Amino acid sequence: MFWPVLATVAIIYVCNATLAMRQMRNFSTTYTLLRKRGKVAIGKQKNALSRGAIVMFLLDDRDRVVAGRRMNGITVLARFRDFPVFDGLPLEEIDPAYVRTDRGTRRAIANARDNFLTARAGEIPVEPPTPLMKVINRVDAKVGHTRERPAADTRHVVRRRGLTAVD
Repeated sequence: MFWPVLATVAIIYVCNATLAMRQMRNFSTTYTLLRKRGKVAIGKQKNALSRGAIVMFLLDDRDRVVAGRRMNGITVLARFRDFPVFDGLPLEEIDPAYVRTDRGTRRAIANARDNFLTARAGEIPVEPPTPLMKVINRVDAKVGHTRERPAADTRHVVRRRGLTAVD
């Protein structure tokens, strides 16, 4: 019973790795084709159990969207497709709330816009949190991660060879 289960897990792992490499190659090819034509703004939204999304916008000299591509889905079977909704619009004026699409894609669009504006200002864009970090941040917010010491607590503790003194 152990060996068939182990073999099944190994086959699933190899298939997943192969499909993930194909997805990375699709990302790389799409980015390279767009990058040869001009500047590219990339945004992404990672999710653990719901649809994630990556969007790429090809920009002209006036920072208007020339072409858009998006990839969204849960599995490694997702591929980039054309996304012409914003063609001709300035990237900084794009509002993802007015697009009829899933929440992950809207967040990826907002991330692409914010990344572009941050990079144009000469700063480094911040990486969106991973699904695990989102959970950790929620727990920290509920628990109240930071403990503040009162200013009146200024006791000084001295320890020497078994003796403890408090000032």
